[in-house]
Amino acid sequence: MSDTVLPTPLFEALPGVFLKCEFLHPGRSHKARVARALIDDAERRGLVEPGGSTALIERTGGNLGIGLAIEARIRGYELVLITDPGYSKTKKRLAARLGATVVDRGVSFPDCEDNEAAVQRMMRSEPGRYHYLNQFGNHANPTAHERGTGAEILAQLIGRGYGRDTTVSIVSGLGTGATARGVSSTLRQWFERVRVIGVEPPNCDLKTDVHGSHGLQGFSVGQPAPFFPSGELDGIVPVTDEEVTAAERTLSATHRLFVGPSSCANFAAVLKVRPPGTGSPSSRGVCVSFLFDRGEDYE
Repeated sequence: MSDTVLPTPLFEALPGVFLKCEFLHPGRSHKARVARALIDDAERRGLVEPGGSTALIERTGGNLGIGLAIEARIRGYELVLITDPGYSKTKKRLAARLGATVVDRGVSFPDCEDNEAAVQRMMRSEPGRYHYLNQFGNHANPTAHERGTGAEILAQLIGRGYGRDTTVSIVSGLGTGATARGVSSTLRQWFERVRVIGVEPPNCDLKTDVHGSHGLQGFSVGQPAPFFPSGELDGIVPVTDEEVTAAERTLSATHRLFVGPSSCANFAAVLKVRPPGTGSPSSRGVCVSFLFDRGEDYE
């Protein structure tokens, strides 16, 4: 397919603090990159074909579902999304408007303990009907960020004059861990030191892989991040609900940005880990984080 996607901006919110504006992606979030990559991968392997009889199925909290709905609509696929009961109703409605069949696990599969179990049940009920894209197990996911998000950030930092001796700290929450894996892999091809710092939501402990209930959709989604084990993190920064709210106010009041809670959590964490003097000519260090999605996509 022709590539009509333009790079998203890398915004310098504070000296030496860069935020990748993925909410400006044509597919509305960073997950739109993954949506395209997952379907491209399935087509290359001959598992599906546009307009064919095989339906696509995926479990998602919302952002990937919207991206997949856009791609499925363009390519002529039937798409079924299994979603969490507590996730954004706005995202579910948008995916449905784009043509996806959105299945709320809490309503349709109340006895399934998680979305994966619901996907497997649907696939067993109609063998051969579905192709499971599987963002949590498909390496096309981190590859999308290695070749896309990471390559863009690398070019954007080099274009600002940062040399190989710059220390880059990537600060991000982890769902599948694909963004952190892909971006860090690409940046390490140029920069001599790249650190990855995980954002820890309330009621979670990333060191021990405890993932409790919290309001940061897409982070710590009840299981370890398969593409970036917590043991590989160079640091972990917990954020509180109050800190996330304060970051939301700062992004809005200072930069006129209206982004989702996970994006605000990333910025809150950056403010806590940013070393004094970051961005000064002598510091040779920068922080990079992500504004994943849009504030209006949440109730």
